[in-house]
Amino acid sequence: MGQNPLEPGTAGAADAQAFEIRVAGMVPQQVLLQLADVETSSRETRTVLICRCRDQAELHGLLARLRTFGLEVVEVRRLITGTADERPTGGEA
Repeated sequence: MGQNPLEPGTAGAADAQAFEIRVAGMVPQQVLLQLADVETSSRETRTVLICRCRDQAELHGLLARLRTFGLEVVEVRRLITGTADERPTGGEA
């Protein structure tokens, strides 16, 4: 869908962190169209969304949007994108 949020040329990439959000079940196509700049990878029982968020508030806003669509978020991970100052974190946000 559009640009790869992990590519350096993506708008806001310099100050944004990449996150992987695992959602239970399949995300309907009409919902995916409303989630701009989010990559997806679907499996039978879950959908993986990869996005970039500038801060915790933006991440929590995205999580709230997913809940308004009735989606169950089961895991959130911050991804390492190659910069030395980013540290991996695990667990849910």
